[in-house]
Amino acid sequence: MALAFVALLGACAQEPVVTDPALDVPRAGTSMDARGMAISRHRHLAEQARESGDLAAAAMQWHLVVLLAPGDPKYRRELDSVNAAIRQGVREQLQAGNAALKSGDNERGTQAMLRVLALDPANDEAAKALREIDRQRISRIQGDRAQKLRPVDTAALKSGAAETGSLYDVEQPLEMLRAGDVNGGLRELRAYVDANPGNRASRQKIGAAVADRARELQSKGSREQAYLLYEQAVALRGETTPEWTAQMQALRRALSDEYYSNGERAYRTDVALAILQWETSLRYDPQNLRASTRLRDARAAQEKLKHIAPAK
Repeated sequence: MALAFVALLGACAQEPVVTDPALDVPRAGTSMDARGMAISRHRHLAEQARESGDLAAAAMQWHLVVLLAPGDPKYRRELDSVNAAIRQGVREQLQAGNAALKSGDNERGTQAMLRVLALDPANDEAAKALREIDRQRISRIQGDRAQKLRPVDTAALKSGAAETGSLYDVEQPLEMLRAGDVNGGLRELRAYVDANPGNRASRQKIGAAVADRARELQSKGSREQAYLLYEQAVALRGETTPEWTAQMQALRRALSDEYYSNGERAYRTDVALAILQWETSLRYDPQNLRASTRLRDARAAQEKLKHIAPAK
């Protein structure tokens, strides 16, 4: 999907990241002030995240800083330090969680595995452990029900067990999503939908939950992330709703205007960055005539500069 590129662009490409691979320094025409501001902003976010204990967010911000300033070793050391802390935290919490589960303390084991996923949302061991914990809980519930039911109710019990198991498959990743682990929650929800494409009720519930998260981000001003979540909500549900369609259209227009304005500001000092911003504007709204006109003119100006440069 073409707009998947925009998610990363929204994180750091609103400031120029144009370097000469051979020299590892900005090429002529790059705005040093704009790049410096971007580096400062992501450094501040990284330091804030680490102070609050959110190592995963800190690592993401330091990674962006390294992309913006690949020739500065101190930023690479900061990223390596955070990644090392994440690996150590994951090891410790996995050990604590597995020890708790072996001793029968599922509550403590659950908390430890959730901390692992907070550090490493893609950690399969922790995700599998949490699924196993809930399956055991469901089995106990079904066992208690079985003792209370007459033998003639066995078929109904089996049906109820299947429904409860299916409910778990949805509820666990929904809780991850609501707790802030968007990537982990979406990964599990997509896996569920792939395995149960015909479960319309569950897909509607999943889509609604993802759309709720999109609305929350939208209310906080995170329009790009909100738009991508609305796209996920539509894909997971299998169809859109009039409300989602209206929200996505409004977001596309707003994001197109935002990138158009970014291009206007960048054009004064960096034609290449302005072109990138206007291209993104048109990805969101191909009918944005202002962006298409400015992009055409900027590309023409860039071509002229290329012909002039050798004569200097």
